Amino acid sequence: MSGRTLFFTPEEYARLKEKYPKFNEPWAEDEDDELRRMAEDGIAQRQMAEQLQRTLNSVRLRLQKLGLWTPKPAAKPWSPAEEEMVAGMYKAGAPFEEMAATTGRSVTAVITRLVRLHLAQLE
Repeated sequence: MSGRTLFFTPEEYARLKEKYPKFNEPWAEDEDDELRRMAEDGIAQRQMAEQLQRTLNSVRLRLQKLGLWTPKPAAKPWSPAEEEMVAGMYKAGAPFEEMAATTGRSVTAVITRLVRLHLAQLE
C-alpha cells in the first residue's frame, strides 16, 4: 500500500484491491504509454480501466493529468427561482418539452430536477 491516506475500512480496501489490483498504486511510465496509445485508438475509458486494472476515476484523473481528456463542465446549477418555475409548470400540467424550452434545459434535466424535488411520479 502506498503512503497515501485512505478513507476505507480494511475490508473495503481489500475488496477494491481484489477488483482493481493496481488500486492506490503509483502509475508507471509504461502504463502512461499504454494509456496514451489507448486514448489515441479511441478505446473507451471503462475498457482502459479494466485493461489497466485500475478504477475508472483513476484512469480519468490520469488522462486529465496527461492532457488527454478534459471532463465536461458541470451542468448549470438550478436556482431556487427555476425550481419554483418548473414545479409550478408541472403542477399546472405543462408538458416537459415546454418546461425544457422555458428553462433552456433538456427534457431529461427537467424530469431529473422534478424527481429530486419529489414532484414527478415515474411509473
